[in-house]
Amino acid sequence: MEKKSIFGNEIFEYTGAIHIHSKYSWDSKVELSKIVKDAKNCQLDFITINDHHTCEAKVEISEQKYDGLYIVVGYEMNDAQRNNHYLIFNFDEILPTSLSAEEYVKKVSAGNGIGFIAHPIEKRRCKRLRDYQWENWNITEFDGIEIWNFLSEWTDSLSIPFNYFAKIISPNSSIKGPYKDTLKTWDNFNLKGFRKSAIGSTDAHGRSFFTPLANKKLFKTIRTNIFLREKLSEKNSDQQILSALKNGSSYIANYHRGNPENFSCYIYSKQSKNFALLGEEIKLSEKELFLSVKLPQKNMIKIIFNGEIILSEISDTISIPISKSGFYRIEVYKGKFGWIYSNPIYVK
Repeated sequence: MEKKSIFGNEIFEYTGAIHIHSKYSWDSKVELSKIVKDAKNCQLDFITINDHHTCEAKVEISEQKYDGLYIVVGYEMNDAQRNNHYLIFNFDEILPTSLSAEEYVKKVSAGNGIGFIAHPIEKRRCKRLRDYQWENWNITEFDGIEIWNFLSEWTDSLSIPFNYFAKIISPNSSIKGPYKDTLKTWDNFNLKGFRKSAIGSTDAHGRSFFTPLANKKLFKTIRTNIFLREKLSEKNSDQQILSALKNGSSYIANYHRGNPENFSCYIYSKQSKNFALLGEEIKLSEKELFLSVKLPQKNMIKIIFNGEIILSEISDTISIPISKSGFYRIEVYKGKFGWIYSNPIYVK
C-alpha cells in the first residue's frame, strides 16, 4: 500500500493482480498456497481468483489466514461455444454455459453481481490457436472491460513455429499495450454515458511443469491499482476492492516497464480545492478546474478527452485547465510500449 496526500487528504493506493487461475480451473495446476506466496513475494496488496465456472477457491481461502494479502474470489464464465468470456464477482450462483452472453450478463447485473468483459478482442497470428471473442456489443449491463490481458496479447503474438522460442525466452517483448479498437470500444460506451470502467490482468494459468508465464513473472507485469479515500478494512475489503474496480477508481500499469510509484492523476478546483480521483466526478461549476498528472520520471503522456487525444507531451508533470464537460483519461508510453492507462475522470 502506498499512501499519498492531495491537498492534505490521505489517499491509499493498493496494487493488484487480476484474473488468476488456480488448480480449480481445468487448465491450471497451481496450488492457492503457491499463488499467495508468489503474490506476497511480488509485493501485491490484492489478487482476484477467477477459475472457470467455479468458486471452489473460496472454501479453501476461508479456511486459511493470509496476512498482508487481500484475496477476492469470483469466476470466469463463457458460453457453449467458449466465447464471450466474462469475469464475475459478488455472485455465488455458477451459471450454466447453455446461457447466452446476454442472459448471463443480465442475470449477474440483476443479482447485484459485478462483471467485466474479458479479453474482448483477440487477434491470433497463428491460425492453429483459436481465439475467444466478445460477440455482442449491444449488451450494456456489464460493469467494465478488461482492456489489457497479458496472456491474450502474448498468445496473439505467437507465430508457430517461427517465433515460438523467441517468445518463450522473452515473453515481455510481446506486451505493447491494449489494442486501439479495444480502447475505442471502451471510449464509445463512455461517450454514450454508460460509464464503464477498465481493468488490466495477467490471466495467469499456473502449470506443474516449466512455463515462461509463471505467476512469479506475470505478477511483475500488468496490474490494476486502486485508489481509495479510506484504508481497506479486514471485514469489508472485498466490497471496497470490487467497488473501486467497478467505479473505475483505478489505473492499469505494466510493472515490467517501470514501477509507477508516486503516480497521480486527478482534476481539482483551484478555487475550492475539491478534487476528483479516477472514476469520480467533479462539476464545472466548481470553477478554475485543472487536470493534474504526475509521474516518477519523464515519459510520453497522452491526455484523452471524450475519446480523442487533446495533448501529447513528454513530461513528468502536467497541469492543464479544464473548461468542457465530458470524460478525461490518460495514457503513458515508454517509447513504443504502453505503460499506464487510467480510468476516466468525469466532468459534469
